Amino acid sequence: MCNLTKSNRGSVKMANSSTGQNNKSFPVDESQVAGIKELLTSINQPQALAENLRKLLSSGGAEGLLSLVHSDRTSGADKSSIVQRRELLGTNALPAAPRNSFWQLFVDTFDDATLQILIAAAVVSLCIGIYDDPTTGYVEGLAILAAVLIVSVVTAVNDYQKESQFRDLSAANDDIDVVVIRSGKATQISVHDIVVGDVVCVEAGDQIPCDGVLLQYDGLQVDESALTGEPEDIDKDDSHDPFVLSGCTVEAGSAQFLAIAVGKNSQWGVIKSKLDQEQDQTPLQEKLDDMAAMIGYVGMAAAAATFVAMMYIKIVIKPEHLHDVTVFNHALEAFIIGVTIVVVAVPEGLPLAVTISLAYSTKQMLADQNLIRHLTACETMGNATNICSDKTGTLTENRMTVVKGWFANQKDEDASIPSGKKLTGSALNTILQGTLTE
Repeated sequence: MCNLTKSNRGSVKMANSSTGQNNKSFPVDESQVAGIKELLTSINQPQALAENLRKLLSSGGAEGLLSLVHSDRTSGADKSSIVQRRELLGTNALPAAPRNSFWQLFVDTFDDATLQILIAAAVVSLCIGIYDDPTTGYVEGLAILAAVLIVSVVTAVNDYQKESQFRDLSAANDDIDVVVIRSGKATQISVHDIVVGDVVCVEAGDQIPCDGVLLQYDGLQVDESALTGEPEDIDKDDSHDPFVLSGCTVEAGSAQFLAIAVGKNSQWGVIKSKLDQEQDQTPLQEKLDDMAAMIGYVGMAAAAATFVAMMYIKIVIKPEHLHDVTVFNHALEAFIIGVTIVVVAVPEGLPLAVTISLAYSTKQMLADQNLIRHLTACETMGNATNICSDKTGTLTENRMTVVKGWFANQKDEDASIPSGKKLTGSALNTILQGTLTE
């Protein structure tokens, strides 16, 4: 039986019964669960190896943690407690940014400065057109509004589809299988099914799926550059550094460790939750906004100059053909002409042309295995000629290719290009020796 007691300083201590075995039934008492969370959090602080190790040793080491989470070094967690552990201590799913609905994406398209100017020009043109010619005056305003609507719908549909594809691709990429020990048997499960108390098995090449404390190891070396940025592999052992962290990669050796933090409670989960931030505008968006602002300024300046000139002619020059026109009617006519200048100056077909071209380019780039999440980012990725990676980054095709070798007693400096050289007689005899013998 495992009992939890708190000392005066608030630390959690474990006391085993005389049988020396752990109770596999997971505690349901809230105070016990709170004590487990408190201790596990205290020994898993980022960039605090010495303090974490001190607290781990003061709590009984790995054996103390096994007793605390009601697990076992050889048999792992009991299968009957998995659901309860997942409900009380969390799942191994990293936090993801909430997805925008189609309506939200549609509304966000109206943040574009060009569309805002077009909408304002369409409303003014619609009002003046109806006032000036009730039968057909509304056509131009409705045409502009229709163009704006098409642009917004196309952009929102494209962004929604690409976001769905990106999330599906990310989910499939993250859903890998790991080996854990449960109820004394090695079981292969999805990485998302790991719970606190599982005994996880890893070997060279595996990515560590959660934070844990070593139980068994054999020449274990871990690449922690994803968290620390340091390219050197870290040697892990139970005396100096028994902690393994999620998001890191096993470079050499093998190990079994006790899962102590999963999902958003792991160090990688905490970092990822802080990375979600609003994206900056792409260069194309900035250029279009600057152009829309410039068109607006020039159009309004021309409209204002036209209005002032027409009013100057009416009030100061007073030509004969305007004697029968009142000042109000002349001012209204001057205002209509000024608005017409602004409407004509704004290229209502430009956003639609840009959106259609970007949508087409996005599909072409997808055929080249380049998935673009947002339509406006197509221009940025399309102009990329060099990809820069830091000291810890690696960009590969995930496919090995022979580039140089020694084939049939002949050296080939560029094996990627077929040389067309014939095999020598001795090499041919060696290759056919087994066939001739049979």
